[in-house]
Amino acid sequence: MEYMKEQQKHRIHLLIVFFVPILIASLIRFWNIDLRPFHSDEGVNGNFLLNLYNNNYYHYDPANYHGPFLYYIGLIPSYIFGFTDFSFRLLPVLFGIMVVALLYPLRSRLGRMGLLTTGLLIALSPAISFFSRDTIHETYLVFFSLAVVVSFFLYSETRKSRYVYFAASSLAFVITIKETYIVTFAVYAVSLVIAYCVEIVFSPKGTRYPRYKGIFSTSAIDCKKNKYAIGISVGIFLIINFLLYSSFFTYYGGVNDILTTLKIWSKTGMESGHNKPFIYYFKVMYRYELPVLVLGIAGFYYAFRHRNKFTMFVSSWAILIYITYSFIPYKTPWLIINILLPLAIMGGIFINGIYTIVKKKWHCAIFYPIYICIFGFSSYHAIMLNFNNYDDERCELVYVQTKRDIYNLLNRLESLANVCGKNMEINIVSKEYWPLPWYLREYKNAKFWGTVIDNPNAPVIIVDKSGEDELKKRLKGDYKKERFVLRPGIWLVVYVQQGLYEAVYGKETISKPTTQIIPKVTRDELEQGLRGEYFYNVDCVGVPFSSKIEKGGISFAYNDETQKPYRSPFGIRWEGYLSITQKGVYQFATKSDDGSVVYIDGNKVVDNGDIHALQHISGIVSLEEGFHHVRVEYFDAGGGAVMEFLWMPPGGNEILVPVEVLFHKK
Repeated sequence: MEYMKEQQKHRIHLLIVFFVPILIASLIRFWNIDLRPFHSDEGVNGNFLLNLYNNNYYHYDPANYHGPFLYYIGLIPSYIFGFTDFSFRLLPVLFGIMVVALLYPLRSRLGRMGLLTTGLLIALSPAISFFSRDTIHETYLVFFSLAVVVSFFLYSETRKSRYVYFAASSLAFVITIKETYIVTFAVYAVSLVIAYCVEIVFSPKGTRYPRYKGIFSTSAIDCKKNKYAIGISVGIFLIINFLLYSSFFTYYGGVNDILTTLKIWSKTGMESGHNKPFIYYFKVMYRYELPVLVLGIAGFYYAFRHRNKFTMFVSSWAILIYITYSFIPYKTPWLIINILLPLAIMGGIFINGIYTIVKKKWHCAIFYPIYICIFGFSSYHAIMLNFNNYDDERCELVYVQTKRDIYNLLNRLESLANVCGKNMEINIVSKEYWPLPWYLREYKNAKFWGTVIDNPNAPVIIVDKSGEDELKKRLKGDYKKERFVLRPGIWLVVYVQQGLYEAVYGKETISKPTTQIIPKVTRDELEQGLRGEYFYNVDCVGVPFSSKIEKGGISFAYNDETQKPYRSPFGIRWEGYLSITQKGVYQFATKSDDGSVVYIDGNKVVDNGDIHALQHISGIVSLEEGFHHVRVEYFDAGGGAVMEFLWMPPGGNEILVPVEVLFHKK
């Protein structure tokens, strides 16, 4: 009776440690799934899916956006729920959760506490949860890579044929997902060799040769015994690859290109812009994945002390995958989840090993603090990354992410469409536009040209900064324009025909509001310092997210994204009064990266606007004694952020405008 109670208690505990991480993973991944704007890669993937759904067309291109798996499996939720942000991201989220669930078959090797720890590390991982909410290939790759490992070890325990089928299917899906399968397979092969070699080398004397011989003889017996299962598995493997790469018998060239892609991919690391130092992944893990990193490293110590086949395989897998991806110059943050997976398993192995050694009375004292630290650190970073800082490029995990400013652009287009319908003509004459094809899929006359065309004129024209000068030469008629940041360093300018704009918004201006000049103010009405208002857009429109009185002069310099106090894009408008005690000609200037302008008494004196590197522009104005209204505006679209407000009084040198002459109304 006691035995049965103990068994029941054990099963309950096992279910708890299994379902708690799954529940946490589900909450983080499902909550507000469509909050973050589509990454440019998601926009590309969405375009492929739309073309496949609407036109039944997809041909694998070895030089373009990885394997076919993502697009064909993406049809399933699209048929059920239609094309929405939710349906597009549903399957990556589910597969991200199933990565946690897939740990359960390894429970005998991980142990109860190892299962709980590994599950929590993966469920709460900022990087894994963040990229599980993206429709990119990486989450699928991680799931099926783990499925290969699980299938292999389940077969080694049970010798059941069904695990051979699972392994063959998983291997096939890995190949159809992404060309980096070659790294995964190479690492697995070497890790397996290391695991068997360690097992033989550390066997008791006199048993090494029999054990060495036994590995091959057992393998030969298994192959002979399961020849039909192996034959079926090979068939499954070939059929899956052939069906997907041939686009279900519609494009046989895709089958020939399976190997071609490796040649192309091997040169990818030579591309500029994505090359990063060897230590890149370690730095990212140290900052955002410290529990995984610390426990994973501790797991190596435990693995090499006990040296069983599973722990040696996983530890070799973790080390080799890290070294391989670190040596490849081409690095992106989503690749890090391939490293985090085996590290999390190593962390679980370590915790379970300690749990079995430590006396029961010390369990609460030791393990409760560990789980509190894991939960606190990882959940904080996961929540902040997924729900607050998801487009803040100061975070290394946020990489060329589309800014939430794109929602302002879409709202602007929606307002225009409410008047003239979604059949209105939109010319996107920009080389930078992803993920707009996904978001503008219902606008049937939205045309993407990739460059400024001879006749760009349409009710709405969208251009990037590099093409704006060329567009102005070819425009006919009057247009209103507004700027939106697409992603760091890249913005789009939307031109709207004046007639259409006035039909929607009347005579209001799309640009920034001007301040009414108050001709007479006294010193008693004023206090020192300009009033600053801070906006999460480049045009300083809408409701500011912060405001404060600048107690010093206007001067700051942030050399990179990590130093900025605010995420990009942001704009600042300082407003107040300038005290002039000496009549004369004054020179004002701004030194800024990106744009800035200065208005004195409503007149633009300094025009240092538009996106640019550090630039110094000045202007001259004649001022009488007294108080003069001043407005200074600055924006940062990404990258470095520098701003200095300067002046040269009569007979003086150029210096920062001192706070002693700057005031605001009480």
